[in-house]
Amino acid sequence: MPRSPGRSLAALALSALAASCSSAPDKGPSGPATPPLKQCGTEVVRRGDGYNGAARECIWQAYKNREPSEFKTTRYTIEGDPVTYHLEVTATGVVVVVDSKDRYALQGVFRHSCRNLERIMQEGTEDRFGFALSACSGGGAERLAVP
Repeated sequence: MPRSPGRSLAALALSALAASCSSAPDKGPSGPATPPLKQCGTEVVRRGDGYNGAARECIWQAYKNREPSEFKTTRYTIEGDPVTYHLEVTATGVVVVVDSKDRYALQGVFRHSCRNLERIMQEGTEDRFGFALSACSGGGAERLAVP
């Protein structure tokens, strides 16, 4: 039985389609590579337990050296509501994303870009520190604290 021209054309189109699907994917435009973030660690603090001084020192040193790094702390309120702070050191400062589920305060996710980071001693302790951030924009506050 002779082949019809329509079938040959359809077979050719399917072959071309299959060949294009199996070729290497287009990588798209390449720009400057984003350096990987140094992982300083995390902490979950409930009623004073869970403080991670090494992780905090790591993000502090990263800030001083302008080394791209991140640190995350979740602190629970006295009522048990979590407030998470994700700090990311960048070449120009620190980005802080606050995810508050505190039922007695403003709730939501807030992103702050801050130029300055300072260590501040936590009240009632001699060896625990938090952070004060200033020259912030984008999150609704020019200054904020990470306890």
